[in-house]
Amino acid sequence: MKHPMILKKQTLAIAAVALAAFFLTGCAGPAGGAGTAGERAAGAGGEAGQAAGAGAAAGQAAGVGGEAGQAAGAGGEAGQTAGAGAAAGQAGQEAGVKGAAAKPSGRTALTGQPIRIGAIYALSGNNAAIGTNILRGIDFAAEDINAAGGVDGRPIEIIRGDTQGDEEVARAVAKRLITEEQVHAIVGCHQSTLTEIVAEVCEEYHIPMITAISTVDSISTHHNEYFFRLCPMNSLYLENMFMYMKEQAEQTGKEVKTIAVFADNSMIGQEAIRCARIYAPQYGMEIVKEIQYGQGAADLTDEILELKAAGADAVLAESYVSDASLLMRTMYEQNYRPPILIAKANGFADPSFIPATRGMSEGVTSVVEWNPDMTKGQEINRRFKEIFGVDMNGHSAESYTAVWTFKTAFEQAGTDDGETVKDVLTKIDIRESFPDGPEIILPYDRIKFEDHEFDGVRHYHNNIYASVAIAQIQDGEYKTVWPFEYSNQRIEYPAGYENR
Repeated sequence: MKHPMILKKQTLAIAAVALAAFFLTGCAGPAGGAGTAGERAAGAGGEAGQAAGAGAAAGQAAGVGGEAGQAAGAGGEAGQTAGAGAAAGQAGQEAGVKGAAAKPSGRTALTGQPIRIGAIYALSGNNAAIGTNILRGIDFAAEDINAAGGVDGRPIEIIRGDTQGDEEVARAVAKRLITEEQVHAIVGCHQSTLTEIVAEVCEEYHIPMITAISTVDSISTHHNEYFFRLCPMNSLYLENMFMYMKEQAEQTGKEVKTIAVFADNSMIGQEAIRCARIYAPQYGMEIVKEIQYGQGAADLTDEILELKAAGADAVLAESYVSDASLLMRTMYEQNYRPPILIAKANGFADPSFIPATRGMSEGVTSVVEWNPDMTKGQEINRRFKEIFGVDMNGHSAESYTAVWTFKTAFEQAGTDDGETVKDVLTKIDIRESFPDGPEIILPYDRIKFEDHEFDGVRHYHNNIYASVAIAQIQDGEYKTVWPFEYSNQRIEYPAGYENR
């Protein structure tokens, strides 16, 4: 479905400035709740005009269609640039989009009381860019849902909470959103330690929570009845990496028999090494070298020389972005070129990695939760990019999916009662696409939360069908190469490392 930009530039500019100003006046919330005032204002507009975004609400009330939505979308981009972030970007989508790449027959009037979903992420501090990006996916999903009729006629309203990346702030924000803002559900967080804390608060108040991003295995071991994980655990990331190394031989004709593991001494690095030891024998591979280094190392020459001497068929890497960049520079200096270097996202998926290693990282592969060239979610990403000016990435695609999962659960429950919604989530089984909604755009086709065991430890309410994709740097950008059914790109083997 095409939505051409038909407003004149002057009209767009006026809408952008007005909308940006509106959100900027509402984003100075109390500590731990950045954006709360803006959300209350948007919520009021949502109740009056039944839309989550102020610009779209006004467009709907006046009977204005796609043109008003596009103007509000431009305002969203301006507001985002000015610091309003996804709050302003949210405003434009509802009136300009007639559905969720679903099959709506046109706008349905929203007449019920809003279903309020708390979104708890770092919106200030070092992780603010990550939190803002996640909120783009959340806002976009809410707008799509509301444009298609909401939840049985009730609009979804997103209530923000800023953790500031701090554990105690996260706890206080969760309690405030539940007790003062009266949210019916929560999505969050980005950092697994904070997710664990917010899950405890949700358990106390019987509020269902979905994390779309947090991957540390241990957070699903506490048997919290109200906590559900949509994304894969870290251990599943590692298994998918081994699956790729096994299946890539179908294209390259080169089997991986020996691997080396390169990881820092952080908790995630240690977990990567532990999982590699579990999966290597299962996939017929031998670990010939393990290297653990100090995070933030100033020099990796000795470590790279050890890797080079090991001569493994593939290197499995887990590093933060500064270390990942140093790894590539040192490999280049020492003329070390493993045929496959596969990374567990992290620093290798950071937007700064490719620019920092250009000419040295061609052919590197990395886990991605979603990628713009995947054969799934193309239309949704096209509309997303029209609003925000950037492609979706794994985080925004996962958060988009989490909101649609809640929408389905609320509809199946027929109520916003937390216990009933929790019970529905324990039994929900979404296949291929959401009811009257979009396809599951992530690299899997089913969402079902179940208990399971891994390495002798019981885990609860994980999406057991979740998986990731693998992308390879080709011509200076990540191209999806696996799973093969979601990719149109062939694997380049061996990795060339130098840009053409």
